[in-house]
Amino acid sequence: MHRYSNFTRRTRRRPERRRAVAIYGPTSSGKTALSLGVCEAASERGLRPVVLNADSRQVYAGMDIGTSKIKPSEMRGFEHRLLDVAEPSSKLSLEAYAQMARDELASLAACEGALPVLVGGTGVYVQSVVDGWDLTGTGTLRRSLERDFPRSDASGAYQVLARLAPGVARRVHPSNYEAILNALARRMAGEAGNEVATPFAFGVYGVDRGEAETDRRIETTLDAQIRDGLLAEIAGLDRRYRLVEQARRPGRRPNVAAQTHGYREFVRAAASAGKAIAELDGTDLAAARAEALGHIWAYSRRQRSWFRKLGASRVDPRSAVRVIVSRLA
Repeated sequence: MHRYSNFTRRTRRRPERRRAVAIYGPTSSGKTALSLGVCEAASERGLRPVVLNADSRQVYAGMDIGTSKIKPSEMRGFEHRLLDVAEPSSKLSLEAYAQMARDELASLAACEGALPVLVGGTGVYVQSVVDGWDLTGTGTLRRSLERDFPRSDASGAYQVLARLAPGVARRVHPSNYEAILNALARRMAGEAGNEVATPFAFGVYGVDRGEAETDRRIETTLDAQIRDGLLAEIAGLDRRYRLVEQARRPGRRPNVAAQTHGYREFVRAAASAGKAIAELDGTDLAAARAEALGHIWAYSRRQRSWFRKLGASRVDPRSAVRVIVSRLA
């Protein structure tokens, strides 16, 4: 029998909990603007909204423009947490993120009138918080899986997942290495069956503008990021972490930035052309931009598939603030 064939599930009864909001949607769907609108409306009702980041790339310091991370000047005075909590030289585990989020919720539970507003496009981050996953030990399990199933053997890991949890495997792309290992680690640790009591009950709201409009918005966002200094940001990360040099020497544990859509394509273009980021010419940049767009569009389709898993109530962006805040009563 395979040593990854056994896992246990435990359930715990939840006490009555205070209300909270989770806003989910694909890249460039307008989650940040919606969250600020909800914060303003909730504040007018005497609540103290606090935004909790649930984007798996905005947790990294230095990755700002390419992740559309909100700037302090754009926060309208509302507190934002779980941003810039890790360095991209080392991947933040789902276990570590979930623990940070639980700590923040515990802190907010002690504050009268606090309203957590969870915002992000990383489905597994949102679900881990909303469902109160206890992922203790999954970081160790994942590192063990990485040793047993290196990135070159994603198919082997997928076959194990298909044996252990066929239903889960059907929802994961066979070549999505990160998702496969995350799913395996969760199943081995009991996944959502290992739950901890959380002080808040989340209403989950999904923003979906449709595939065509989402694609247009993604292209607009990427072009705005390039104009706003994305290449300078990547060059700065390269000076600090030697991204291009690492890309030329595969086999090492890659930097998170070099694995992120909108960053990695420019890093790889520089590596393959034997140039620095700042030396990329118009042809190099056009090819990297086109590749990045294709990757981000594909990722947004995977993001949209999470609506059903999260049980999200889809809301019209035009009326979403009113609908969400009306349900806080």
